Amino acid sequence: MVNNNRLLSLKLRTLIFGHPLATQNAEDSKVGVLGGVPVFGSDIISSEGYAPDEILYILLLAGSLGYAYVLRISIAIVLLVISIFLVYRKAIQKYPEGGGSYTIAKAYLGENFGLIAGASLTLDYILTVAVSVSSAIENLTGIFPWLAPTEHKVLADCLVILFMAWVNLRGLKESARLFSVPVYLYISTLALLIGTGLVEILLHGLTPEAVATGHIAVSSLSGMTWFILARAFAGGTTALTGFEAVSNGVTAFKKPAQKHAIHTLLILGIIVSLGLIGLTYLAGAYHLVPAEGNTVLNQLGLIIFGRTLLYFVLMGTAAAILVIASSTPYAGLPILLSLMARDGYTPRYFKNLGDRLVYSAGIWTLFIVSSLLIVVFHGDTHTMLPLYAIGVFISFTLTGTGLAKHVWQTKGAKWKSDFVVFCFGGIISFLVLIIFIVTKFTQGAWIILVIMPLLVLMFRGIRSIYSGEIQNLDVTPQAIEEFHGLMAKVKRRRAHVELTDYKNKIIVPVYDLTLIVLETLKYAYALTPQVTAVHIASDPSRTAKLLKHWAENHMEIPLEIVESPYRATVQDLLKYIDKVEKKGNFDTITVAIAEYVPEKIWQNILHNQTGQLIKLMLLFRKNILVTSVPYHPVSRKDASDESKVILKKS
Repeated sequence: MVNNNRLLSLKLRTLIFGHPLATQNAEDSKVGVLGGVPVFGSDIISSEGYAPDEILYILLLAGSLGYAYVLRISIAIVLLVISIFLVYRKAIQKYPEGGGSYTIAKAYLGENFGLIAGASLTLDYILTVAVSVSSAIENLTGIFPWLAPTEHKVLADCLVILFMAWVNLRGLKESARLFSVPVYLYISTLALLIGTGLVEILLHGLTPEAVATGHIAVSSLSGMTWFILARAFAGGTTALTGFEAVSNGVTAFKKPAQKHAIHTLLILGIIVSLGLIGLTYLAGAYHLVPAEGNTVLNQLGLIIFGRTLLYFVLMGTAAAILVIASSTPYAGLPILLSLMARDGYTPRYFKNLGDRLVYSAGIWTLFIVSSLLIVVFHGDTHTMLPLYAIGVFISFTLTGTGLAKHVWQTKGAKWKSDFVVFCFGGIISFLVLIIFIVTKFTQGAWIILVIMPLLVLMFRGIRSIYSGEIQNLDVTPQAIEEFHGLMAKVKRRRAHVELTDYKNKIIVPVYDLTLIVLETLKYAYALTPQVTAVHIASDPSRTAKLLKHWAENHMEIPLEIVESPYRATVQDLLKYIDKVEKKGNFDTITVAIAEYVPEKIWQNILHNQTGQLIKLMLLFRKNILVTSVPYHPVSRKDASDESKVILKKS
């Protein structure tokens, strides 16, 4: 019955998420340039569609004079795009493991700036999902009126976010295949729109009907000011959101990963630059005015294509790509969290690959948090929009500044040109950031400035807890000496007893050689010499490290390595126990689970609770006994009191 239930569960899991992928096939699950564009570029491609609206909303405060500046603003943004491309190209070349702003800021500006970059990107990724999906659903309310009520809209948002999580849990290749058609169709249709529009203007000039189609009365102030230009520039830079994701996800590309990542970044830079210049030129030429429910893209589609099939393809793929834009965070954030987990700033389970060779914990976390954000803000795009893009410009600033500092200190070949490029990107990004904060502060940007320090404190707190645990569990020469002493003592006591006389087998699951593992092995060996340490080899580097530690400390307990090509730690351990049980050499088999007991209950969320899952899975096994060997660390207060006593005695 148990086997039937397990088989049914496996079939259902395979149906939903696909067949598990072996670690050795990791390279096959990665994407090339063609797959990288829709996976990592959907956010930035969708952003360029509404960037002209953001520019014109501000420029037209100065009246029709604003049309004279719209193309200049776009060219200035393209210069920033070039600078940011050069910055992140260097980041990808220098850090093939990914990490982007977080890695660079931490390496060259210090731990605090690295954590600020990590916090800002985390917030930006979460907001990207919430804003993209809510915006897409809002655009559909005209076609589907039943989506208009808040509760229906929120439900639809959450279902779309769940769908995006499911697609990404099936793997990068799956999401690339699914999203490639609408993304490339949108790019092609947009290119055709811009090309046709430019040809029409060059051959026939502007027609009065076309201009009238998009024209709305414009309110005028006293004239153009530097502040208006700065705000328009800042608004247009929303077209750059998502640029960071490629440098975060270098490890998701096929070999040579760095080359493919740089080519993807270059293609995205070209698409955004040409698209932004083309759209803003046409909008300025036709004197279009963006309005709610009638975007610049919509107006240009009607003017150039008319109500033809091409118009509906353009607007349909534009709506689809807003949803697909949320795929970029699903690709970028899990990789960022995994890198931070390796450094000890986020829970360790974020660095574990799931069945489909993606960081499942990060994907589920993004789904839960972004859904909560939708519920809290009632799916209102305008409420969340002021919070959007601040995080990405913090990361741009820190990346440019960090690389500029590094280049200044090392002064290698061609360092002066690199220094100018990095400084330009860092300084302009910082100025845009200040404009965003000043102009959007009262609209909700202050929330970001409150949440970010809290996230940084949380990251530091997690690192502090893990550092304390490592110190508590680190194997000391004294602990090894005590272990070998106990082994020798027990062996002498059992000198006249045959090994086959012991009918109780004890299996000790081992992840690494720590004090808690030593205590568990001592407990097990005191009961029976039939003790085997078992390591489920889901991570080759971790297995090599354990074997090294086992040999260096001359451990007499046999260590068995169980290959786990699909990283199914619990299932592979259960299969090993089944094999031992089928041999029939023992009356009972005991699984002794080493359990670390944190000082505070809430700290359990920093651990993946594998031991609890093993106990649950073995609960109904007839001849299998399960015992926990809890390890209570010495609290810092107790350690401090103990050290004071030692000092007094001395």
